[in-house]
Amino acid sequence: MKRSLVFLIYILISGCSDIPENIAVEKINQTNISARLISKSKNTSRPLVIVVPGSGGSYIPNKKLYGLVFSGYDVLSIAYFGESNLPQKIELIPLEYLKEVVLWSKKKFPERKIVLLGISKGAEYSLAFASNYDLIDGLICYSPSSFILPNHIGVQKKESQKSSWSLHGNEVPFARLSPFNDPAGKIVYKNYITPIFNNAEQIKKSRIQVENSMCHILLLSGEDDLVWPSYKMANLIKSEAEKNKQERILTHISYKDCGHQFVWFDQEVPQKRTEYQSMNLTGIKKHKFLYGGTQEGTINAMINSRIQVLRFLEKLSSLQ
Repeated sequence: MKRSLVFLIYILISGCSDIPENIAVEKINQTNISARLISKSKNTSRPLVIVVPGSGGSYIPNKKLYGLVFSGYDVLSIAYFGESNLPQKIELIPLEYLKEVVLWSKKKFPERKIVLLGISKGAEYSLAFASNYDLIDGLICYSPSSFILPNHIGVQKKESQKSSWSLHGNEVPFARLSPFNDPAGKIVYKNYITPIFNNAEQIKKSRIQVENSMCHILLLSGEDDLVWPSYKMANLIKSEAEKNKQERILTHISYKDCGHQFVWFDQEVPQKRTEYQSMNLTGIKKHKFLYGGTQEGTINAMINSRIQVLRFLEKLSSLQ
């Protein structure tokens, strides 16, 4: 009864025209987390997928997640910054926040496996979490970072860079980047990240210790990623994770001519790619952070990565 009332209120507030039939969208009323449960009654025996978004802020739009729910997997869509009750920038965000999300999920669905699906900056957050907490069964990472990176874009030269994440109240060690100084226009942000690979001290300090993680992992990357070198970083993640000799699924699938953004869960074939993320940093002209990849290559990755994610989740469902 309580869940039905919450769902009814949510529909009245948001409007029901964009919610497909047989799908329920419920806002989770918890003071310590911001989340929406997107579910279908027939999905109750399969893993719960917690979607951790990238640097765009707030939630991923519900409609972009309906395809995953229709494919058999309920989604807990979370925000970790950009909402009124959350930090407004990705700076010193506690790993404990993601822990609270996972613990809520395990309490709500004690019989289900729990899988994190992190996208870009959300993949970095998820990897850092999985390397410190043994609480999840699986981890899917789109365009991951192998390093802890700072809050960087929009930070002034005289301001000190701070880690994106904290743990037990302490800053998680991170790689310091050259001050962001690109003028408005098209930007290859990868140029700020790639130099980390040439600095052994930076690698040692900031590399996410994925070998400490215990869960099954699927890494997905575009070989022409212009936001950061996710293909190279995913290879590093895989090689380091393999140092942990546990038996687990550990796969990296990369796509030629594909850029940074290729998340796609609908069954319909996508018609176009997104070319960049636009940010208004100056108040006049916008900074356009290029994703990279060709139209054909990125669309192919969108289609195939959806298949790979569903295969990974299906395999997890069958494991004891």
